[in-house]
Amino acid sequence: MNDFIASLYDPWYNYESYKELLDSVYNAFDFQKLGISIIAVSLLLLIIFYKFWDPVKKPRLKWGITLLIVSVIMFCITYGILFSNVELLQIIGNYTGDFGEPNPEFFIFQMALYTSLYGIILSFVLSFLIKHLSVGNKHNPF
Repeated sequence: MNDFIASLYDPWYNYESYKELLDSVYNAFDFQKLGISIIAVSLLLLIIFYKFWDPVKKPRLKWGITLLIVSVIMFCITYGILFSNVELLQIIGNYTGDFGEPNPEFFIFQMALYTSLYGIILSFVLSFLIKHLSVGNKHNPF
């Protein structure tokens, strides 16, 4: 799973420039942790939305709010996972900014944004499957 999730982040980064940062995330199996988090948070919040928050008034608005909450939670989880990576923290401590070296703190911010985006996309796709758990909200297109 670590390889699959890592491949989702490849289009966003130039591997030659970000090699050290990406390798530190890969070696700590943080990509796997991010993938499991994306799936778990998306499923949990959609089940809460469609099963326990039923019937929903203004379902599209609240569905959008649910996706926004997924995004914010994934952003926070990504920050937590990456800032607990010892190798990445060493890179942050050794960062000088010389020779066009990428900023590791900005790298973490970017990873958090991309993970949030993947959380929204997965939640959007899963909402078409999970909406059948709902009695009063299953006719909502989302």
